[in-house]
Order: sequence, then structure tokens, then C-alpha cells
Amino acid sequence: MNPRPVRYPVVGTHRFRLMKPDDCIFFRLAKANQMAGRFWKEQLTPFKLTAVQGLVLAFLNAQDGLTPAQLGKRVRLDSATMTGVLTRLEKSGLVARCQDREDRRSVRIRLTAQGRRTGRRVASTLAVAHDTFMAPFSPEEADLLGAL
Repeated sequence: MNPRPVRYPVVGTHRFRLMKPDDCIFFRLAKANQMAGRFWKEQLTPFKLTAVQGLVLAFLNAQDGLTPAQLGKRVRLDSATMTGVLTRLEKSGLVARCQDREDRRSVRIRLTAQGRRTGRRVASTLAVAHDTFMAPFSPEEADLLGAL
């Protein structure tokens, strides 16, 4: 016995199936993103940093002296947003914009002494937060999430 073909409603020239919005992958990913973002933000409360500022410090802790463009690419932020984040971190005394020694037209972002101390603590917090958040997932599930 052959199963009957699935018939989808037609709108214009496109066929689609009806689904509950809460079953949609976009809804689920958005909710997962909200939950993860809220969790990370809570971890950063002692540092008085936003989630993005914490990630920027963690990236600079791993590799100090990046250009704003390199840092923006790593954190996946556009240049205007990156500029605002760096301005706030600079006002907080955590980073400094320094002239590139090899190309005086270019700027490098460097952690200050306070930024290095905070960056190390944030990087450590990031590792613990990651492990805590991922603990309920099996290794296979964690691999699937990491591949997104």
C-alpha cells in the first residue's frame, strides 16, 4: 500500500504546510538564543559588562592587539556596533586604541592592565558558563549545537 502524498495548501505559486508557530525552527532558535544570552548576561553581572562587552574582552584576552575590523569579524559585529562597544570599554578603562607600529594609519585594540585582569576573569567565567550551560546536552547534541 502506497502512502498518500502530502498535500500542502497553495498560496500564489508556492505550496506550504501549516504548522504551529512554536514548532517552527526559527521560533525555537530565537528562544534558545534568548535563554543563552540571558544566562551569559547573568554570569557577567559581577563585572558590570554587557554580553557583547564580555565576549570582546574574552577575544582580546585570547589575542590582544587586534584591529577593530578583525575583532568585529571574530565577534560577528558590524563596524558601527563594534565602534560603540570599544568606546564604552575604553571609557571604562579596559581597552585602549593604539596606533599600529607597522602601519601608522591603522589602530590596534589593546587591553589595559585593568583590562588584562578583567579579561582573564571573564575568559575563565566564559569557560565555566559554557560547561554549565552545555552540561544537560549529550556530546552528540553539543556537537550539533556547535555546528550551527
